[in-house]
Amino acid sequence: MFLIRLLIIAVVIGYCVWFISNKVLGKNLKMARVIATTLVVTSVVYLLLGSLSYLLEG
Repeated sequence: MFLIRLLIIAVVIGYCVWFISNKVLGKNLKMARVIATTLVVTSVVYLLLGSLSYLLEG
């Protein structure tokens, strides 16, 4: 169940990055990089904290 949740989160974040990059921003690459970096860092922090919680709490 834990891995399924991680896969769903990865797919949703990937779709958000793709949608914002292609549809919303178009040619504005600097803003696309900022938004993509923010989404990736946020998801990494979430996955790290989720993994630590899973390991420590059982």
